[in-house]
Amino acid sequence: MATLQHLLSGSRSLVVGTLHEPTGLRWLKGATKAGLRGLDVLEARLDALVGMELPKKWPLPAIATARHPGEGGIGKLTQAVRRRLLEEAIPWASALDIELRSARPLASVVAQAHQHGRTVILSHHDFKGTPSLASLKKLADRAAGEGADLFKVAALLRDPRDLQRLIELQLSSTKVPVVAMGMGGAGRFSRLVLSGFGSPLCYGWLGKPQVSGQWPALRLRGLLDEVLPS
Repeated sequence: MATLQHLLSGSRSLVVGTLHEPTGLRWLKGATKAGLRGLDVLEARLDALVGMELPKKWPLPAIATARHPGEGGIGKLTQAVRRRLLEEAIPWASALDIELRSARPLASVVAQAHQHGRTVILSHHDFKGTPSLASLKKLADRAAGEGADLFKVAALLRDPRDLQRLIELQLSSTKVPVVAMGMGGAGRFSRLVLSGFGSPLCYGWLGKPQVSGQWPALRLRGLLDEVLPS
């Protein structure tokens, strides 16, 4: 099976299906190869799946993340618990997604991921608004300095200028590739637009919606292929 890093060498935006509750896990357990068509990558929200049985063998490259409580994490998990979940995921995950705010406290996890050839995504989630372009670029530079292979930012869009800033970030020359996405009422629109401007990953939900502004993952490939030039 191809790794995430191998898939990222292509030119199209990859569709990521996020698993964050039992419905999605049950769907994945019964999914056929045809049922997975259109998905490129899976994401396991470990903070939301504590105590649930994960697949013994993943049918697609998987991103593992254990979200910080300050950035939407479920269950107010301690740093020690999040560290354990991420370390346990290294054998099966193709990539780890760690919040940029946790990159230094979890530097050993970042190092282990790289030692095992895993992709490291350092991320920033802003549920109140969209930072300035200068701030976004500083975050991307920080991510590069902390060992990121990709920098992911998800921000609440309050007006068209917010989306414009994410587009400008996506088009900027940064030290690592950027995965930008919007949340809120314009979130769905933004994800298609930002994929068109070069975002290598486009996230949707599997099972049930997680936050506003997300597409069902199984619809995304068709939408992206329809609206974006091949």
